[in-house]
Amino acid sequence: MIDPGKMNQRIRIEQATVAADAYGEPIKSWGVLDHVWAAVIPLRVNERFASQQVGRDVELKLVVHYRTDVTEMMRLLLEGDYYDIKGVTEIGYHEGLELLVGIAKPEGA
Repeated sequence: MIDPGKMNQRIRIEQATVAADAYGEPIKSWGVLDHVWAAVIPLRVNERFASQQVGRDVELKLVVHYRTDVTEMMRLLLEGDYYDIKGVTEIGYHEGLELLVGIAKPEGA
């Protein structure tokens, strides 16, 4: 069972959309999917090391209420910083989601 009292951080989940400019070139922009409450859990050193061994720059683990529309193609905004979603895992049976996130790379980098 997820303790709702630990979900004390408001985050914004964003999804990418692609449109064409006047020359037909794709332009990526981000739109808001939703604002949700999350429990933010900094990863311990050994968890961070293990996550980097599999090629992911994971910084934090977040727990949110269960939903079906969050994917690794999205990002989130937490306290003024953007994070790429690196992994989404269901907790229990529709109890919640665990999001592994890393600092977002600048567009085009």
